[in-house]
Amino acid sequence: MRSKLRVPSFAKINWSLKILGRRSDGYHELQTIYQTIDLHDEITFEINSGKRIELIVQGKSVTEGKQNLVYQAALLLYKTTGHTAGVKIVLKKKIPVGAGLGGGSSNAAIALITLNRLWKCNLSFRQLEQLAKQLGSDVPFFLTGGMALGIGRGEKVIPLP
Repeated sequence: MRSKLRVPSFAKINWSLKILGRRSDGYHELQTIYQTIDLHDEITFEINSGKRIELIVQGKSVTEGKQNLVYQAALLLYKTTGHTAGVKIVLKKKIPVGAGLGGGSSNAAIALITLNRLWKCNLSFRQLEQLAKQLGSDVPFFLTGGMALGIGRGEKVIPLP
């Protein structure tokens, strides 16, 4: 079993950001308007018959291995679904790190979407959204992209026209 797919992972900007106060869980309650932009990383997924997740990062220096959100997303999907195939992931980073453009969150969302398809996990959008919320506040937005209102920690996403 071999299947390979290369996909873009888009950055985002926040048109507005209002901090509404501190929440009891330590996060800030916020309201933001997200918008995806053309800047993107490129991720190649190659499914194989092995049972391991391999991540190779090229380009901008980012955390590799188990600390990387792409790896964490793949592992979360792997454990949640009981999937047994392996994957080699090559992440070509172009989005500046630490600039608030959501590169890591976008990469994690793309990993969930793509591996759900390639591994034939058949999770629904709502199930993917629940996994995305476990990975980070911006990850759920990147499941759809476009323009959206983000509330709560940013994980509650309402698409805008």
